[in-house]
Amino acid sequence: MTLQKKTRSTRLPLAVTLIVAAFVSAFLIATFSNKGADYWVISLPISPGHQISASDVSIAHLNLDESAQFYLSVEVEPIGMVATRIMHPGEIIGSDDLTSAIDAMSTSAVPLSVRSVDVATGLSIGEGVDIYWVFDAQNGDEVMDPVLILGGVTLLSYDDGGKNFGSDVGLSVAVEETQVLRLLSATTLGRLVVIRSHV
Repeated sequence: MTLQKKTRSTRLPLAVTLIVAAFVSAFLIATFSNKGADYWVISLPISPGHQISASDVSIAHLNLDESAQFYLSVEVEPIGMVATRIMHPGEIIGSDDLTSAIDAMSTSAVPLSVRSVDVATGLSIGEGVDIYWVFDAQNGDEVMDPVLILGGVTLLSYDDGGKNFGSDVGLSVAVEETQVLRLLSATTLGRLVVIRSHV
């Protein structure tokens, strides 16, 4: 009888210790699994020069460890800032991806009408395109090499409704304001060819 009581009395502290250890380990696992912080993430496609609004971004809880310093935490307010590069949905906003509206280069959305055969196939909104000026030499005209008018500009819209009929297609690109006249001047003579910047 005494031996049985002794066994019970030694098992009780062991059981209590195991229960406490289970609670402590569960707490530690929960604590370390939730380690991280909240960061700003892109919700909609963004082009350079775009001013960030509330619908463009969302917050995600991420564990970035040592690379956290390179991304925008919720402590920094991105609304009203201007994008410096193309960004896609799901991307974490980097520290250098946005700038203040005062420091940003002003951009304009420039509409263009281009022959359907002069536009690269498979273009998608938000990607970078290069625009070349090509002069079609007539009889006796001096042959001129194509000229790169603008490189790496963002495609904002693309309407290829007339492509099936061999007519012009309409598109618009984001162009730094100082380069708008250069682009429009190229439309007065010759033709424009729009190609994908990176294949």
